[in-house]
Order: sequence, then structure tokens, then C-alpha cells
Amino acid sequence: MTELSDPTEYLSLSYSSLNLADTCMRKFEFNKLYPRRPRDSDAFAADVGTALHHGYQDFLVNQDLEKAIWELMKSYPYGSEFYQRTDERSLEACISTLEEMTHDANMTEWEIINIKRPLTNAEREANNDSFNRFGPPIFDESGVVVPAIEVPFALRLKGIVLPDGRGVEFTGFMDAALRHRATGDVRTMDIKTHRRTLVDATPKYKFDGQQVPYGIVLEHLTGNPVEEFEVLYLDTYIDLVTPRVQLYPFRKDPDDLQEWLVNTVLQVQRIQRAAEMDYFPRTNGGCMSWNRPCYFLDVCESRDKEAITEWMLMGEAPEQRPRESPWIIAEIDVFGSEGNA
Repeated sequence: MTELSDPTEYLSLSYSSLNLADTCMRKFEFNKLYPRRPRDSDAFAADVGTALHHGYQDFLVNQDLEKAIWELMKSYPYGSEFYQRTDERSLEACISTLEEMTHDANMTEWEIINIKRPLTNAEREANNDSFNRFGPPIFDESGVVVPAIEVPFALRLKGIVLPDGRGVEFTGFMDAALRHRATGDVRTMDIKTHRRTLVDATPKYKFDGQQVPYGIVLEHLTGNPVEEFEVLYLDTYIDLVTPRVQLYPFRKDPDDLQEWLVNTVLQVQRIQRAAEMDYFPRTNGGCMSWNRPCYFLDVCESRDKEAITEWMLMGEAPEQRPRESPWIIAEIDVFGSEGNA
């Protein structure tokens, strides 16, 4: 294994991209290691979910339903709605769902934890003018105090380096971090919006690892050790007439964190080996997902990097997504003090 003590650049891997690698390494390669042209209307469902996130997160902070609906409306993907064949995720359905979320997922016993994030260059240049969508923040030279909503983080895996010299970091956004007003217990929250008809989603969330590393983020956020915490999945079925909200809380402890770390390292090592071999294999399980063929089905026949890049871009400029600066950066020595394998 190549050793580099302090990489200056990192390949960012997320919960979803690691799951994608488990499903098909070739699809992971196309998504993460090639330039892409701007996405199309297929992102409508995800954008609707983002709008509902914004609306409910605003409600958590301000406890004002009208303001939360306004935040939802500002974020709703009106331009993509034209491409949809049904009104299952219409604006009206989203408003109805948000109202159900504020009713069935009442968090009055919990308060949002505050966090100090770094100032952006724009905020520094504007002489501390607020860019915070949750109200006037508290500034000083070291940062700005804001609610712990949509917290970007990066967990850097010390000891794993790719052939091109980059390190690897696990990145994500924590939807919310909350503290119980009476007991002081802490919990993290992940908002899941969907159109599934599953009655009991316990099997989906019970051993789901998405929120487990949030324990590390909580320690840095609060400045205190977190031995045990609660993860809450806010499972939300979007519908105009019968929206449904179910809460799935689970306790997490150091054993859960250890399992997450071991599994993550094994996943990342597989990606590292594929990069070293310059060969990302296709899945053996077929190329259908959600009853649709894989988007990369045709180009997957080729291993010519230039031809693949040309197919990816189709004459357009690569999509340039600005990288969100993490508020929390933590380094994890995955192999311990003895060094690398």
C-alpha cells in the first residue's frame, strides 16, 4: 500500500457512492472518475426531496409553518416538473406532506444544537453581512454560530492513498443535530422522502450505516466525547391526499462505529485496488435498476478512456460543481499507530 503522510488532495466518497461501488464498480468509475455534462431532468425526485428538506429544516429552527412552506416553495424544482408524467411529487403534494411532517414529527422536546462554522470569503468581504437562511447569526473572526442543520463534514482516512497520490475522505451532510431539552441526550436526524409503499421500514434502517459516523461529527460539534447517541430516520411518504410520516429511532454505540469503520475501510480498499489495477469490473448481477436499464449500458462496452470521456461530455463542457467546504474535518487513523499494511 502506498504511504503518503499528508495528502493535499482527496477523493471524496459518500454513503451513496460507496453503496454504488458495492452494486457495480464500473458504474462507480463512470460516476466518480470521469467528467460529466450537466445532469438532466432525471434528478427531479432528488430535487423535490431537497425542497422538503429545506422546508422541514426551517420549521425545526423557527417553528413557523408558513415560513417553512415558503422555504419549500423557493427550493421546489419548477423547471423540471414539466418532464414528469404524474403529479405524485407536485408542489401541492409537497406542501401537504410538509404539513404532515410538522404535525407527526413534532420535535418540541428537542432543540437544534448550535455550531460555529468558518466564515466564507463572501461573508468576510461583506463585513459580516448574514448569508444564513435561518436568521441573524453571531459572528466573530473564528466563524459564525448557526444551527446544526445540513452540516457538511469530511472524515479523512489516514493511511489510504490512491495511485495518483490523493488521499480518501468520507464526506456527507448531517441533516440535523438535536439535544433533548430535559435530559441533554443528543440525536442526529436523516430525512428520507420517497414514494415507497413499505408499511414497516425497520429492516431498511435498523442496521443502516449512514448516520453512524455522525457520532464522530457530534464529538467535534459539541466538544465532548459521545459514547452513545440516537439516530432518527424521518421516513416520509410524499402524497397529496395521504402523506405518511414514520419515525425510526435507534441507539448507536462504539461497537456500531467500529463496524462502520471496518466496513468502510474494506470498501475503500477495494476501490484502491481497482485503481491500482486500472480496472473497475462490471457487476455480475445484471444492468437493471428500478426497472430501468443502466444509464451507462452502451458505453460500458468500451475500456477506451478517451472514447468514454467523449461519450460522457457529448461536446459539452464538464459540469463544475462547487465543493462545499466542510464545517467539520476529522482524521481517522484507520490502521492504528503501527502504520499501514
